Amino acid sequence: MVIPMNKIEEIASHFQLEGTITSIEENNQGNINKTYIISCTKKKYLIQKINANVFKEPYLVMKNIELVTEHIKKKLKENKDTIHKTLNIIKTKENENLYIYINKEGEKEYYRAFDYIDNCVSFDSLNESKNPKQLAYEVGKSFGLFQRLLNDFPVSALGETIKDFHNIKKRFNDLLLSIENKVTNRASKYSKEIIDLISKMKECSIISDSLGKTIPVRVTHNDTKLNNILVDKESEKGIALIDLDTIMPGSSLFDLGDGIRSACSTAYEDETDKEKIFLDVDLTKSYLKGYLEEMKEYLTFDEINDMACSIKIMTYELALRFLTDYINGDTYFKIRYKEHNADRFKNQYLLLQDIESKIDEIQMFINETIKKKD
Repeated sequence: MVIPMNKIEEIASHFQLEGTITSIEENNQGNINKTYIISCTKKKYLIQKINANVFKEPYLVMKNIELVTEHIKKKLKENKDTIHKTLNIIKTKENENLYIYINKEGEKEYYRAFDYIDNCVSFDSLNESKNPKQLAYEVGKSFGLFQRLLNDFPVSALGETIKDFHNIKKRFNDLLLSIENKVTNRASKYSKEIIDLISKMKECSIISDSLGKTIPVRVTHNDTKLNNILVDKESEKGIALIDLDTIMPGSSLFDLGDGIRSACSTAYEDETDKEKIFLDVDLTKSYLKGYLEEMKEYLTFDEINDMACSIKIMTYELALRFLTDYINGDTYFKIRYKEHNADRFKNQYLLLQDIESKIDEIQMFINETIKKKD
């Protein structure tokens, strides 16, 4: 649905913006929230409409973001770090995090505003960079810095914005229910793969099973794809993490594994040419090098031991999710054609097999890097 610009201008007038509005431009990069770039005579801002179908508690989302970004700002100031940034919330004129707009249907729409972080870009693929290995390093370092700055944050202060987001057992049970419910007859196409996924369930649930026990609960981003990192236009140095809606308590391994899965695999998630679908080990090592430079002093023995396996686990989880949605009749992920979720599943399943063949090499690199002195 296209939102008229005069509506956005009216919504923007409720926020504490500096100067008068000179232009409004829609940003179509995101898949969940509607985003607009608001240029004023003094500054630029982002205004977003929160997708309340995905995020059922917008105020909880904003509370989490405010708590975490204020903590990061404080840490950056203490460290005299003038390079890195974090999102800065712009309050409404009533000093609220959100503005509620009542649309013609009488429904509530939730809007928020942030300072626009200028002179930065984001990439959808490492190969878009002038130096993919260096960018992989910067991405790993950025997520490592995020974890390090929040190492002493009181995790219990955060709420769960999407329940059971990385609960592998629930994702697995969702798959079984989709097969049992027989909304479609699609499960029979992948009986061999389903049997294999069942056999992998126990080993792929080790992080979830250990969370809060041998694996510490940390602040997690939960959407560590490449384009959620802003890098400097010229140097491609990591500047800020964005899209903080899914910040929740969890395992740092969820972020690490999914970040490497999405950034260091060689094909987009719906690529169908199996020759193109694999994990680039060199890029993975660069990513890990950057991450460990920031986080190795803070990781526990069990976290270190499960780092390579986390890449497999997060790939397994996404394979489950794509297959479940396909069997359910494509009710969650947006599709562009009938077999889109099937292609996504096959892609992640092939990637999973490739990752399994490389886990030992990756874990060996992790162990050697941990042992090295700075």
